[in-house]
Amino acid sequence: MVTIKQIAQRVGISPSTVSIVLGGKAEQRKISVETQQKIMQAAMELGYRPNIAARSLRGGAGAEELQVAVFWAQDFRAQMMVRFLQGLRSEIDRQTRPIRLAIYPYNNDALKDMRALTSTCDCHAALICNASYADMSFLEDTRLMIPAVLYNRVCPGYTSVNVDDAHMGALAARAFVDQGCRRAMVLTSPPVFEGMEVRVQGFVLEGSAHGLEMAGTVYCDNNMAGGYQAVRRCLRKSTPEQFPDAVFCGSSMIAHGAIRAMWESGIPREQWPKVIAIGNGSEEQDVYSTPSLSVVEMPMEQMAAECLRLLLERMEGRDTGPEIHMLPLRYIPRESCGPLTDENF
Repeated sequence: MVTIKQIAQRVGISPSTVSIVLGGKAEQRKISVETQQKIMQAAMELGYRPNIAARSLRGGAGAEELQVAVFWAQDFRAQMMVRFLQGLRSEIDRQTRPIRLAIYPYNNDALKDMRALTSTCDCHAALICNASYADMSFLEDTRLMIPAVLYNRVCPGYTSVNVDDAHMGALAARAFVDQGCRRAMVLTSPPVFEGMEVRVQGFVLEGSAHGLEMAGTVYCDNNMAGGYQAVRRCLRKSTPEQFPDAVFCGSSMIAHGAIRAMWESGIPREQWPKVIAIGNGSEEQDVYSTPSLSVVEMPMEQMAAECLRLLLERMEGRDTGPEIHMLPLRYIPRESCGPLTDENF
């Protein structure tokens, strides 16, 4: 284990100065920014990890309390955080040591600016969620000084909890094929991470392999209004007969907006396309919409619990190196599209 003394020798300053900087008290002790940067750089290069068991935080948390930072992007996924927090809560309830969650909203591409992630004084460990392409590049190039686990992202050097994005798309395609659909449209938002593109690719490959014609991808805002407006535009440009008989939506919110637009159009219910969405929203909304929404479920609660479990293992020194954990998926048929013929697909 790397010590403060080793960092001090690397930089050529006293161990007490290193301790002050790593303890988050550099500004009040008037230590120069240049010295702070040298110490932090040396600590990262040497692979320094603070002693979690012995360290209390600047904010007053006791030595027995672990403070875990949850970094969550401030965009259309903000409303999804409720489900993630429910999963964390279930895992916290299983623990004997007190755990405090601290939520850190951040802007896409600006994870690098989150001081709580790059210092050792604000939290003991971190769960990093919804990282963008630029955020992933930052993580790949950075060795954090606190344990961290990634939610639904794969990055060299980090443990992560994921689902098979290609299989998410493939499940939807097979359900459409099994329901006799012939022509499909993808309705989604512009991708902000690779998994969104992979889902569409998996849908197209599986559907095309089984004769499902692809009518293209329509991009919209990732909310109900986006799905509503996109379908209204599509309906204005075509007759109901020309409209695809299957619509794969990138989120539950987009699907609910799309269904509303179909209802307003006056098209008889029996002529509506079948709809499947990535089930990343509220299950209650999906169940009680009209028609109820078929989804490929994003197991967000289970993923959150697994993220925290793995993080606690690392905080306790039971780190076996970076791991990629894949959680199973399931297709949930409801009124908007029927079941898969092969339930084991």
